Order: sequence, then C-alpha cells, then structure tokens
Amino acid sequence: ILKTDFTVNVSTTGDTVQTLPTAVGIIGKLINVKNSDSTGTSTITMNTTSSQTMDGNASGTITISYPNSLTFQSDGSNWILI
Repeated sequence: ILKTDFTVNVSTTGDTVQTLPTAVGIIGKLINVKNSDSTGTSTITMNTTSSQTMDGNASGTITISYPNSLTFQSDGSNWILI
C-alpha cells in the first residue's frame, strides 16, 4: 500500500498480506482497505512498518469478505482504526 492510496480494493482469491506505509509524516491520512473476494474464503493480513501499530497491534486481519472493509488513519506515528 502506498501513502498516496486512499482505497485499496483487494479482490484476489486466497489469503494475502498488505502492509500500510509509514504513518510518520502523513498525520490525518486515511487509507481504506476493502476485501472484495466474493468467494468468502480469503483473509487479508494487515501489517505495519517498523515498530508502528494499528490500535496497539502490530498486525490484524480482515476475514469477512464482501463487503467488509477497514479504515486506518495516521496519527503521525501509528495507525488508528476508524
């Protein structure tokens, strides 16, 4: 995932790993990650860079497919879930 992305539509069948860009220097930036696998079988594992976190966690998953999504916002040093 790039810091210039807003919505990332993950439509692959099967499990995948997506890594958020660094939260440093992009305070307020929103990134929405959507699981569009219509088969209902894929899991998206979300990772962060360096020692950053998402609501205190180094990683997380989106396991429920279509139309599930998560929105992350940079607080300037980590990501928070909206």
